[in-house]
This record gives sequence, structure tokens and C-alpha cells, in this order.
Amino acid sequence: MDSSNASLPPSSSVSRTGRIGRALGEFASGMSFDRIPREGVVSIRNALTDYAGCVVLGCDDDAVRLLGAHEPPGDEASLFFQTKRASAPTAALLNGAAGHAQDYDDIGLGFHPAHPSVAIAPAAFAEAQALGASGRDLIAAYATGYEVWGEIASRDAAPQHLKGWHPTGVFGAVASAAACARLRGLDPARALHAMAIAASMSSGLVANFGTMTKPFHAGHASRNGLLAARYAQAGMTASPDVFDDPRGFLFALSPRGEVDLERAPQLGRTWSLLEHGIGLKLYPMCYGAHRIIAALVPFAEREDLRAEEIAQVDFVTAPERVVPLVHTDPRTPLEAKFSAEFAVAMCVIGRRASLDLICEAFVMRPDVRELMGKVRRDLSLRGPASFSEAAQDALVIAYMDGRVHRLPLVAPDDRAATIDAAVLRAKFMDCVRGKLPQDAADVLFARLQALDGQDNVRF
Repeated sequence: MDSSNASLPPSSSVSRTGRIGRALGEFASGMSFDRIPREGVVSIRNALTDYAGCVVLGCDDDAVRLLGAHEPPGDEASLFFQTKRASAPTAALLNGAAGHAQDYDDIGLGFHPAHPSVAIAPAAFAEAQALGASGRDLIAAYATGYEVWGEIASRDAAPQHLKGWHPTGVFGAVASAAACARLRGLDPARALHAMAIAASMSSGLVANFGTMTKPFHAGHASRNGLLAARYAQAGMTASPDVFDDPRGFLFALSPRGEVDLERAPQLGRTWSLLEHGIGLKLYPMCYGAHRIIAALVPFAEREDLRAEEIAQVDFVTAPERVVPLVHTDPRTPLEAKFSAEFAVAMCVIGRRASLDLICEAFVMRPDVRELMGKVRRDLSLRGPASFSEAAQDALVIAYMDGRVHRLPLVAPDDRAATIDAAVLRAKFMDCVRGKLPQDAADVLFARLQALDGQDNVRF
């Protein structure tokens, strides 16, 4: 572990650092594995296992191949949990993009829907491999990034999607910088500089959902966080008030300017890992559609629901909860992942939500397209914007014979801390099938599930 802090003027601007910034720097610098609640360790271990499966699944995605063609060679870290190698920044970029390419990766941070692992884990894995760190160090780094993300994101009353920002891209850069600052043993001042540098490197727009650029958001954030920590260690500075200043990071992103700078920091007192947890996606779709799938698949099976019986389906929700579902008439598999209309058709006609159905042949089937055209969005509700909070969302199914059924929608039970081991393994093996030999897949899964006992993470 590299703990050198050469040449930065000692705590050069700590005297004017606000409470939030000071707390972030101290937390990232002082975080240790032993501080993490046991449930948090289980969550992280399962999330990193799930993340690895998603990376292998997306390793040959067009966007990943395109990005890789423009990256220089290197040998610090592994690519796609396979024998290929790259520099740590390149590994963070490509593994992050691969992990998010199929939009099957985890969800977290209840105050706004975001994908924590594909932003934090690629940088943490790559830097841990470059430094020869242990599995416990990696888990501590992930926890550092997740809790920093939770601390700053929870200060806004509205999800940043409403202003067009993709939280995975913008908050993910800061979180991955915190994780890498922890791995590099930076002191509080340097750790804060790393996060503040990353704040100026943050990017990602909702308008690019359903395109190759969305998975790029995750990889770009991860690489930028890793680089920011390296820059800070080398002596690069940034404003220590980036997270406290009304002209800083949080207000710049805020949809309504409702940012709380007064609340005392809660880092290490409460844990976002416990309060909000990490949700492991059970379906390979945008999380905004998961409530539809969780309710409609069993209903369609139980009632033997047929597309030709349906006159109209109203998706009753709040405007905030459909922001990521940007496509109402998807024409490609990538667009279909971000469509409530496709989710309804897939559940009724396909009776499941699975990787094999999210293909051009199914998306363009006449009966699928006809049923998608019968779905309407009723955005009359108001309430919590988070997909994990209780809401009155429903599907109102109007039948051809005049019957009407209101189907309540609730979030699926997908918490990483309590997910059934067989479910986790089944999803992992489904993701890596055809990409890894079975014996290699078994070894990788076993090592990831025993991560806190690994002396190194070079796999």
C-alpha cells in the first residue's frame, strides 16, 4: 500500500475547508475494514460478485470494443476478469463500461437511482491490483466510495435525473476517487483534493440513455476517480470547499437548488450500506421497469393473460420515476432496456424478463409492437422519486371485454445483503455462460465470495 504524501503543502487550505469537505477527507483517509458493519461486508462481497458477472457479460459489447481500440497497452490490472491486461486507468474505463453495457448491474443510493458498483468497483479493483492490495482493502475502499456517495447525494431533495444528470456518472467519479484515495493511503487533505478534482471531472447526461454512451458514463467516472487520486497524491490541488460552496458540486447538479449544507456529516455514524443497501438486479432492464416486471410476470402467468385480450394498459406513476425510461417506441434492444412499454409487452408475451428476449427479433415482433402501442403513461401521481420507496404506482389493465384490473407495483426484494446464494450464483453463471469455461467460472465465483480472505485481488 502506497502511503506517501510527498510535496503537498501540509493541509494547505484545511483552515477554510467546510464541514462536509473536512468530514469527507477524514473519512476516506481513516476508513478501515474493521469499521464496516457485518451486513455491509456481505452486501459489498455479493455486489462485487454480481459486478464481475456483469463485466464478463458485457466484455465484447460494441461500446467496449470501440473504447478499447483507442486505449494504449498496459499491464497493471486485468480486463474482464480474464487474462487480458491493461493500465489501471484503462482497466477502470473498460471494466466499468463492460459492467454497465447490458444494464444488468446493481442499483443503490435510495435518494436517487444510481449504479454504484460499475462506478466504484472498476477503479477499486484496478488500483488494488496495481498496488498489490488485499480483498479486505478492496472491500474497505468500496465502502469508502459508497458512503461518500451517500453523504453528498443525500443532501439534495430531488434526484439529479430531473436536471438531466446521470448520477452514476457524476457522483460515481467522486466515489471512485474516495475509494482510490483509501487504497493509496492519502492523508485527509489529499483525499479531499482527490474528490474535489474528480468533482470537476464528473459528467453524464440522461439524454444519452439507451445509447453506447450510457455505459461509457460508468467507465469514464471510474477512470476519472482513479486518476484524480493519483493526481492528488502527486501534488495536484483543488478547492477544499467544492462540496460546501453554494457555487460548488452539489448546487451545480441540483434540479431545484434544495441542497442541505447545514446538516452535520453522518459518515461513520450512520451507514448508507445499511439504510439504503445495494440492489442486485434480477432483470436485465433499467431499474425503473423492475416494479412492472416483478408484478406483471406472476400476474400474467396466474391469469394466463394474453396480448389480444388487452385494450389498453395505463402505467400510473409519478413523472420523476419515468425519467430513466426514455424510450416509448424502442426499435433496438438497447432502447428496449429503457422502455416501460417494452417491459409490459415482454412480461405479457414472453412471460419473463431475460437476456434472450432483449433482442432485435423480439423487439420488432408485430405482436410485441402492437402491445407496446397500447401502453399509456399516466403521470398523475406525486410522491417519492426513489424506485425503492413505497409508492402508489400501478398498472391499470383494461380488457377488450370491458373488465378493468388495477395491479399495484412494488420494488422487488433484491437486497445484496440477504439475496439467496443460489439466486446470486444462477445470475452470475447466466452472465458468464459462453464467455468463461465452467471451471474458470466456478473458481472466479468462489474467490469473489471469499473476497475478505484473499491476500490479493489479482484475478
